[in-house]
Amino acid sequence: MSAAPTTDTAERTVPAQFAGFFDDAATFPPGLAPLEKAVTDHVARWANPLVAAVGPVVLALKDLPEAKRIAAGLDRQGRPVEVSAVVPAGRLQAALEAAERIGPELRMVAVELKTDPSDADTWRAQIAEAAQVQDVPVFVELTADQVRGGALELLEGTGLRLKYRTGGIEAHLFPSPEQLAAVLVEAVSARIPFKLTAGLHEAVRYTSPDTGFPHHGFLNIALATEAARAHEPAERVARLLTETEPEPLVELARSSDGSWRESFTSFGTCSVGEPAASLEHLGLFPHGLT
Repeated sequence: MSAAPTTDTAERTVPAQFAGFFDDAATFPPGLAPLEKAVTDHVARWANPLVAAVGPVVLALKDLPEAKRIAAGLDRQGRPVEVSAVVPAGRLQAALEAAERIGPELRMVAVELKTDPSDADTWRAQIAEAAQVQDVPVFVELTADQVRGGALELLEGTGLRLKYRTGGIEAHLFPSPEQLAAVLVEAVSARIPFKLTAGLHEAVRYTSPDTGFPHHGFLNIALATEAARAHEPAERVARLLTETEPEPLVELARSSDGSWRESFTSFGTCSVGEPAASLEHLGLFPHGLT
């Protein structure tokens, strides 16, 4: 029987419900880290206990050859860098071919496929093409209009996953709590796992002092997802998304079994330390990892 962890090790263990939750999207806005720094920092983080909370590094498809070169010069101890590739609309086949060329330095563990939202016939065909992929999980990025146009029905039962934006550099890119709640409820009902991206910097909903934009809290979304999974009314799901006081969210989080992760798989962040620090401040994450 293996020895029990020391108190220090136990205190510095990432809670299971947050394991692999923060996808490392350092090269994307607003961080815009240089590719070499992003890949080097990602590998360096393997030595930190925080790594347990970190998912793959998220890279643009066009950056994979250079990322492979960078990874080749790092001390990876024979381990590949796991990559989730952001793929332009119409370039799915190119991504699958790239996946065969990037080893052993990199390993593609997911595809984040953009679609062409301007033409329904086109994006429906792109979803149908993605549904044929068997070797790697595919997250299909959809807009609110596409969701309203029945796109999630096309994902249902195919093994495809949803990628949905929760913010950006302009106010209109942030969905309202009611809009986001509707997407969460529909995705949960259809058993479609999803990842989110953009604007998720803090655990609890807040308004940015710099832009005045209200940002969704990723803990709000986690607990709203849990409510949707429990078949609570959409109004309750939306109300959880509007909560700005930490205390009720922390109380719910402490009693959660973490099953919301079966639906809300991860989110992209340009600074994986930022959301970890936010959870640490709330007492939901170990001290000293960030």
